[in-house]
Amino acid sequence: MTEQITLEEALEIVTFHQNFDGTWVVQDVKSDVLGNVEGGVWGTINGLKWQFVETPKEKLQRLIKETGNQELLEAFNRVEDN
Repeated sequence: MTEQITLEEALEIVTFHQNFDGTWVVQDVKSDVLGNVEGGVWGTINGLKWQFVETPKEKLQRLIKETGNQELLEAFNRVEDN
């Protein structure tokens, strides 16, 4: 059996907030985050606002779609499928 974090330990690194509709969300993370963050992310990192970073793959896909070149779009989609 794997070791489980206690509620007290969890509350030392994360605080929660209950929204107006009753759902619970993470309000603050007081430690490092390992892995991906899923869901909406608001707030700051060390006081700095979040910034969207377009990956090279996303940029290529956007540029192909913006040019409207159907041949390039089909080639990109074939690469995506493989």
